[in-house]
Amino acid sequence: MDNGTCFVQFIHPGGEHQPDAGSFKDWIALNTPHARKFMQLRGRWVEHDGSTHNGDLCAWGEWEAQSETLRPLGGSRADGFPQHLWRAYYTVPVDGRYDGLRNTDPFIFGSRFLYSNCQQPSRPGLRDLGRGSVIAFGSYKARQWILDTVFVVAGSVPYTASQADWELEDPAPEVEVPEAFLDVTAAPLASEGWDGELRLYWGATPSDPVDGMYSFFPAIPADEGPGFARPAIELDSYYFTKALSRNHKRKRASLETLNTLWRSLVEQVRDADLVLGVHAVPPPCEGVAPTTASGNRAGAATALTARSTGSRRVPGCSATIKPRPLPGCG
Repeated sequence: MDNGTCFVQFIHPGGEHQPDAGSFKDWIALNTPHARKFMQLRGRWVEHDGSTHNGDLCAWGEWEAQSETLRPLGGSRADGFPQHLWRAYYTVPVDGRYDGLRNTDPFIFGSRFLYSNCQQPSRPGLRDLGRGSVIAFGSYKARQWILDTVFVVAGSVPYTASQADWELEDPAPEVEVPEAFLDVTAAPLASEGWDGELRLYWGATPSDPVDGMYSFFPAIPADEGPGFARPAIELDSYYFTKALSRNHKRKRASLETLNTLWRSLVEQVRDADLVLGVHAVPPPCEGVAPTTASGNRAGAATALTARSTGSRRVPGCSATIKPRPLPGCG
């Protein structure tokens, strides 16, 4: 792998998921476009003065497994405000089949953000990002480029996604991978049949930054108002295209330049009166649910079998994924 550092402007669909019926949203089918959810999370954030706080916060993010609305928000859709506040959770298929289900990527939950597969099969440059690279995930809507996640690469490991669980080849741990990641990202990805090599990236944190940079998502404390529109971003045009509406833009950059770009992102998020979300507790597994032959969920709103949660560790060498003998959260 070339260890060159890059700035990546990464476009992904920016629409907002709507409930299927009542207050619930089932796991998104593979033939349905990705979208965002405005979620209430338990986590940690950094205030404008640099102080760190723990508690409930709200943020836009990707979560393609199940969720339920905590309450309608009814903000102005034209102005980019959320319509619903979601609580994320998931159930796993009773038969262990994830066929036809969307995976969640990037994964902003757990001790470190994870980026594992989106656009990597067709764009090999996304499997070639060195430590300190910065990925700005966002969407082009209403003639603005709006930001939902900033990912600073702390490290990475190659892996294959043809199976459904991590096979650890080195007992020395590098980073914890939440069990929820295996269930809502790795397992659905494995069912898609891609056999080529991918790269799992883990993000820098405030306690383990890269040249002062760390991963974050724009957020607000949960007790502050009905939600927010994702902040509109502008950067140096060599690295950033305001009207970018497809794929990604990737440019080599020094750590000094990346630090300047990262600080500009931080300033623009704070200028929108938002805080930097730096940690979110993984959504809980709430049981096992049956699947239909097509892989769509039945009875997803009801937890049928309670299970425990946990995490796995990714080694500092190549990793593969292998099948689990039984489906489960732990």
